[in-house]
Amino acid sequence: MRILAGISIILSFLIILGGCSSKVGDMVVLEVGNNKITVSEYENFFTRNSGGWSVAQKSTLEEREHFLDLLTNYKLKLQDAYDRNLVNDSDIVQELRDYRASLASTYMVEREITEPGVKQLYNRRKEEIRAQHILIKLNPDASPEDTTSAYIKAMDIIQRAKAGENFDSLVLHHSEDPSAKSNSGDLYYFTGGQMVGPFENAAFSMKKGEISSTPARSVFGYHIIKVNDRQPVRGTIRVSHIMTRFQVSATDSADTAAALSRVKNLHDSLMKGSDFDQLAVKSSEDGGSAPNGGDLGWFSRRRFVQPFDEAAFKLKVGEISNIVRTPFGYHIIRCDSGRPMPSFSEMRDELRKTYQQQRYNDDYGVYIAQLKKDFQFTFNENVFTDFFAHLDSTKRIGDSAWADDLPQDLKLQTIFNISGRAILLDTVILILDSKPEYRNIVLRASELKPKFNRIADGFLLETKSIGLEQRNSDFASLMKEYTDGILLYKAEQIEVWNKTTVSDSALKDYYNQNLSKFMFPERVNISVLMMDTDTTAYFVYDSIKQGVDFAHFIDEYKEIPPSKFPDGSRGLQPVETDELTRYAATLSVGTISEPFQTEDLFYVIIKVNAKEPARQKTFEEAGAEVSNTYQEYFAKQLERRWLDNVKLSHPVKQNKEILPKAFSSAPPVNE
Repeated sequence: MRILAGISIILSFLIILGGCSSKVGDMVVLEVGNNKITVSEYENFFTRNSGGWSVAQKSTLEEREHFLDLLTNYKLKLQDAYDRNLVNDSDIVQELRDYRASLASTYMVEREITEPGVKQLYNRRKEEIRAQHILIKLNPDASPEDTTSAYIKAMDIIQRAKAGENFDSLVLHHSEDPSAKSNSGDLYYFTGGQMVGPFENAAFSMKKGEISSTPARSVFGYHIIKVNDRQPVRGTIRVSHIMTRFQVSATDSADTAAALSRVKNLHDSLMKGSDFDQLAVKSSEDGGSAPNGGDLGWFSRRRFVQPFDEAAFKLKVGEISNIVRTPFGYHIIRCDSGRPMPSFSEMRDELRKTYQQQRYNDDYGVYIAQLKKDFQFTFNENVFTDFFAHLDSTKRIGDSAWADDLPQDLKLQTIFNISGRAILLDTVILILDSKPEYRNIVLRASELKPKFNRIADGFLLETKSIGLEQRNSDFASLMKEYTDGILLYKAEQIEVWNKTTVSDSALKDYYNQNLSKFMFPERVNISVLMMDTDTTAYFVYDSIKQGVDFAHFIDEYKEIPPSKFPDGSRGLQPVETDELTRYAATLSVGTISEPFQTEDLFYVIIKVNAKEPARQKTFEEAGAEVSNTYQEYFAKQLERRWLDNVKLSHPVKQNKEILPKAFSSAPPVNE
């Protein structure tokens, strides 16, 4: 049984603490038996269910009292669940065990990998580095011999560089980066998240002027790095430019000379006092920006080609550059404005996305590798090989009897060992069989091995999580919250939903006693022709007036979305459905309206097929509505009796006079 199905429980990795002063926060606002709920706890529940502290501060006394009633009922039900000892119910115990394993893994990965990784990325974004590198190419799956050879070569170059050899010369003679000959290995300025992880990690660990002591290994090979500059990032700037474009190519001397001559004349005009914006509008050859005075909008480092970018980021606000050449032409640049790097909270979502895409897998791999070392993890390759040898490679996990031919003694062999704990092959097979994510995996070694690794990761994380509640109060709070939710659901199932039985006779009695609840409003059935223009609409309308059947146009000018009825009509709908039904209510049955424009700017013609005044629904017509309403009514009665019974052993005292004092302080830090 999966008790969790259908439950919606708000979980947050940051538990919001009460924000009142200790004096007000410690006041008891509710007593349920011996359980006392303080203002701080009340505030915590309220803010998590109402949209936050600022919303809570604006709440009315009536809203606060209503929430106190809800909290009272919640505490009563929960108390009854503990009184029944449901926490030791076998189904709940299994549910909590399964959930804890998943939550603990997610929690630790979030706290120990993702959060630090995102914060590190932000801190690196505060700086920019300019570096050169020498690349010794090496495939990610290179042989040990090739790897050793490449490493020795890289170390030799490092020693020569540190001995004083010119780095530019070493780049030209040894780098296998195709761009090295044109840029001398210069990678220009970069910040966090713009280079492959190992390269970035190495560069950000170095000082200005330093050459790496060991090569950094990336998917491209070994990198020897020299940091030429390291400075605070400027943020984003907004610039305008005036451009004279190369009409033929950057290599055509006559063309480039003409462009240079034109830009010099423009620069002279600026020096003599001409208005930059007006000159850009009149003379800039960048058609995209010229009408806006040359404005290129906001941008950060590395957005434009390097010569333009470098010149722009050297400018102070209001300063105009000298003539700058790029592959596209000549530019005069003015820095119009600048703004600093946004705060961490402003960048959090973007940084998290970047981290997940670029860094997470590497960091996760390092984390798991450390766990394997800490817990003396071993993987029995021989057992895996024997396991694979007994499988039919034409089958998939999930196929019937896919693992039935495995010898029992093989299933009882240890596949993983973690801190002396033997994980049997049979246990892994059960996991493969039970989790939907592993269904349809082809029974090939190349497909199975990654799944075994993922399962091993789960056991490692589970081992790491032992005692997590004692080490981390936030996680303990999350587990308590989830446990309470499970117990509450189980208690409601026992006391309410399992007792809510429905019979035809009970439904008919309820229907007859509550006829006014089951009414059809005034309704109308219309057909609609919908057109884009009034010209088409009046053409169609004139055709109908001249005798063409309305139905003739239904397919060609059907309503959006189209009718579900075979005749193209809407069927009976309440008059208040939309503007068309409201208008149709003013017309007689059989009337075809003149064309008129709707709120969404279509032109329509409607035909009134039928009208029906408000009337009582028959029992058959009200069927599902009666059943749902009756069950809700009966469930509320059962809930009321249940709560009244719990109150007999756990009296309730509400101190509503304290509620105006709630949310009177500044919001909590994590708000």
